[in-house]
Amino acid sequence: MLYDKEFLLKLDKSKNKTIYARITALQFNESPIEYIEGRVTGGSINIDGASAIRRTCSLTMVAQDFDYNDYYWGLNTKFKLEVGLENLVDSTYPDIIWFNQGIYLITSFNTSRSTNNF
Repeated sequence: MLYDKEFLLKLDKSKNKTIYARITALQFNESPIEYIEGRVTGGSINIDGASAIRRTCSLTMVAQDFDYNDYYWGLNTKFKLEVGLENLVDSTYPDIIWFNQGIYLITSFNTSRSTNNF
């Protein structure tokens, strides 16, 4: 979806930002299998054009409603990462504005559960 430049500028300059992530497990041909979506609590994305591994990321997030399948996340190592900003600027646009961050390979995947989140 294309967004108005003025809207994106207001979204960027808003003081209170809630950041979300959507991680989509991909098959070998890069078609989606399932996804995890939640609020980001920490992490980073690095891009280095001179390195053999050009993009790396580390991400910690809290997902409220998710029942993941170990099979997809253990054997399929490709995933698509999208970062989203909560939209409190203009109600004519979606609640979360998503920005594609590329495709990565999983080298480590850890989960934990509590009584009210994942």
